[in-house]
Amino acid sequence: MKISPEHITEAAKLLIGGNIFDRERIEFITNLDTCDLLAVPGSGKTTALMAKLYCLSKQMPFSDGSGILVLAHTNNAVDEIEKKLKKNCPHLFEYPNFVGTIQSFVNKYLASQACFEKYGSYISKNDKEVFEKEALKFYFSLKWKKTEQKT
Repeated sequence: MKISPEHITEAAKLLIGGNIFDRERIEFITNLDTCDLLAVPGSGKTTALMAKLYCLSKQMPFSDGSGILVLAHTNNAVDEIEKKLKKNCPHLFEYPNFVGTIQSFVNKYLASQACFEKYGSYISKNDKEVFEKEALKFYFSLKWKKTEQKT
């Protein structure tokens, strides 16, 4: 498999308004080895990754049936990837691919299966859902009273 310059140009139009990716980013986009992308905040890591994902998605499905695994540390990165690419590359967010946080991957593929094997049922809710439900329940149970502003 090889990333084509045409796909890189299409990704640039979609992601950076038609500007041109610099040499370092093109090297990252065309590199098909497994790697960690480390750089300072705001340096364009997510944009470079989205360009690479866009180019790879143009060659899907892969002949061997494999998929792409994207693990991010934050929900913000996942949300940004989905916002920019889901419309143009919907198959990137379907099986056998996975785009999500490390925690969502663990919940879906490891913890849920372990729970089933140990207890005979899958996880019905994860910690985030339980927290949000309990936090909202607490918030709406508070007794509010008006206070006068001192001037």
